[in-house]
Amino acid sequence: MASKLKPITAKSILKSLPEKRQKSIKAQAKAYIREYKSLQELRKSLGFTQHELAELQGVRQVNISNLEKRGDMHISTLRKYVEAMGCELEINIRINHETIAKIETL
Repeated sequence: MASKLKPITAKSILKSLPEKRQKSIKAQAKAYIREYKSLQELRKSLGFTQHELAELQGVRQVNISNLEKRGDMHISTLRKYVEAMGCELEINIRINHETIAKIETL
């Protein structure tokens, strides 16, 4: 009978390193991950105005303004908004800060 191997996670490897090295790696990773508080902040950081984004999506500027104020929306709406800026929408499922699954299609 084959033995059951326990998967090696990035988190377990990180924990095995000296604390100073762990902090250095976490700091570098944080520099690569950009976090935004809102869709508006993301749009502005990419250099788009609401008017430009509206033209790319074939909607009016007021639609973009309303979308950016929403707290809830369809995934397809968010995907169109993100893709109009040349980005890609990714949905990940996490448990305890570890990526468990990447959802390709919704």
